[in-house]
Amino acid sequence: MRFDLKVALRYLTANRLQSALLIGGVAIAVTVFTFNAALINGLAEFQIDRVVGSSAHVTIEPARIRPALAPALDGTERLVVSQVALQRREQIKQWRTVEQIIDTLPGVTGVSYNILGTGLLSRGEQTLPITFKGVEPARLGAIAPIDQNIVEGEARLGINDVLIGRKLATDLGLRIGQPVLITTDQGRTRTLTVRALYATGVDSLDARLAFVNLDSARVMFDLPEGLTEIEIKLADIYAARDVARQLADSTGLEATAWMDKNQRLREALEGQGSSGNIIKMFTLITIVVGVASALLLTTFRRRPEIGIMRSFGISQRFVLSVFMLQGALIGIIGSIVGCFLGWSFSTLLANIGAASGRRLPVDPALGQYDIALLLAAAASIAAALWPARAASRIDPVEAISQ
Repeated sequence: MRFDLKVALRYLTANRLQSALLIGGVAIAVTVFTFNAALINGLAEFQIDRVVGSSAHVTIEPARIRPALAPALDGTERLVVSQVALQRREQIKQWRTVEQIIDTLPGVTGVSYNILGTGLLSRGEQTLPITFKGVEPARLGAIAPIDQNIVEGEARLGINDVLIGRKLATDLGLRIGQPVLITTDQGRTRTLTVRALYATGVDSLDARLAFVNLDSARVMFDLPEGLTEIEIKLADIYAARDVARQLADSTGLEATAWMDKNQRLREALEGQGSSGNIIKMFTLITIVVGVASALLLTTFRRRPEIGIMRSFGISQRFVLSVFMLQGALIGIIGSIVGCFLGWSFSTLLANIGAASGRRLPVDPALGQYDIALLLAAAASIAAALWPARAASRIDPVEAISQ
């Protein structure tokens, strides 16, 4: 064993209570660090899963035609008003070509080719405005698990069938097998049969979204060939921007990633991340202050011993190494204990939430234990630098005389 390491260990074991308190302080700080990471990251994953889990990761829409503008004169401000032609519905006509491109993309887990339109759903004298979504029956659960959220009826989508939310059915007093009158914004009317009721838990969907067969939607919204959107689901949701950019470049259509459609979610996640980073910063400050203050006291208490060692020819570098090793040992041991405690506490809370049926947004796997270990060890070593320099500069004659 190296002599400086042996001396560092002797200093640590000479006052075991103080060393235990130091290691315990580092362990508690690392526990807070890892639990905070598990909570913040777990909450972020929970929110993303709730928002993105039942929606498309990439949405392809028709390219928006923007009018050509003449260049403005220097020193002038140009104001442009553009009016959208409501009678013309933008559509993806060459969607078969897009389908071939999507089939070559890696990591695609689901695709839905849709026609979206608005209209009125009527039963007797009751009428409600809703959004119709025409999908292929085989792809009903490709994006959102509508087929798994059926609470009454069967997930069958024939030509004359419609699937509606349970809240919409409650509002209109509808039951399975009853006919409803559909009037689209294109002025077309059609009678469909309620085949099933679904419940996603999102009132905005359960009360205002109805699923119809894609072929029926073509007739209802006068789109015999095209689509209004293509939805894509990915295995890696964070690759959505790259996939959207690739699709936009290869197809010339508007491709939007989920994070660009959920600005509020992104802002909330960024705020959570900033709050978590502030907490982590204060835990590191706690480690630095605790280790530095304890080693400074050790330096003043051991001035005579350091003076005797220096009088025997021990170099300043050796003394510096002894105190730096003390800081490293405190940081490493405390970090290992803290990582174990943080993982155990996070696992305990996660299991309690799962057992009670109310899942807490804590994910022990996202505790950032490697980062906590490295930062805590580095903070402890950095905290030991000042006491180590002070100890290495002690004058042997002055220290012995004291």
